Amino acid sequence: MNKISLISLSILLILNGCVNEPVNDTESVLMDLLDRDEVIGVDGFGTEGDADLDHEFGLETDGISKILSDTLSFGEDYKIRFGRQITSHDRTVEFDINGDTAIAQITYTIFGEFIVKAMDTASHQPIDSLSFSKEFSTIFSRKVKFVNIDAGNGSSDTTWRISGLTPMVGGSGDKVSILSLVIYSLTDSLDQGELLYSFESDGMSELFIDRESIPTFTAFSRYQVEVTVDNLGPELTADSAGVGEWVLKNYGRSSRARGRRYLNDRGTFLDATMNDNIHTGGWRTHGPGFGRRHRGFKSFVETIDLATIFVEDGGYNTAVWSIPYRIERP
Repeated sequence: MNKISLISLSILLILNGCVNEPVNDTESVLMDLLDRDEVIGVDGFGTEGDADLDHEFGLETDGISKILSDTLSFGEDYKIRFGRQITSHDRTVEFDINGDTAIAQITYTIFGEFIVKAMDTASHQPIDSLSFSKEFSTIFSRKVKFVNIDAGNGSSDTTWRISGLTPMVGGSGDKVSILSLVIYSLTDSLDQGELLYSFESDGMSELFIDRESIPTFTAFSRYQVEVTVDNLGPELTADSAGVGEWVLKNYGRSSRARGRRYLNDRGTFLDATMNDNIHTGGWRTHGPGFGRRHRGFKSFVETIDLATIFVEDGGYNTAVWSIPYRIERP
């Protein structure tokens, strides 16, 4: 009888250990938080293939029509559509857990196909001789900070929360880089308003943004975005203004709910000076989604060397900053 009791007790202890193990595995808890957070990750970086230069779909709009523009090869009778088809991506996460604080170092390696399609402006059909694709790989990295908060119920139970995250930075090649990102409000007459957010390349990898205080914008409002870049050259000047790179603001939640805006360095539409490496454009925000008061989204501010787009064997050179943002209803 005693032997049976001991065996039963042993089995019970083993079963309890198996049940409790996932709860006590801190890294599993932290990984689950990463997987469930709506503003962390690379979903939305791809475009599911070629796309117009400016576009927006799958996001809540207020019914006002958008102005869509195509990427033009200046002086030619065709337009260029381009984008990425991501084929796979890998994620590695390394944790440094110290008491009630933990830091995750996250690295994404993305593989895919960069697609460029020349479209005849008269027939609206692809021009095969001018269209091409090239394989690419891109590496991104960011840090995420967690804090462990006591449940306050007199027990030893604790709760982990994401308290901050750095911008995600990366790209391909070393030809182009982003030096700064600045965002202003815009008045109804499209004059520059208040400085809202400013980010510099120095110290970017250690700049923790409070998770509950990520950049926040009012739905259906206008903002001015300025991105300063550097291009080591040689520059392909397919643009009559002599600009050797383009800057794009990609935004949204996923490949099914996203948009893209071109920022120009041609001294037109909000841009003050031609070819001074400060690319400027306007952004009219979308809504948080029907039935929601607010919601988090991802942005990917990107500069692309023009040889990447206009030369089939010109390599793939980009630099990307990904900074989360929140949209709130007025």
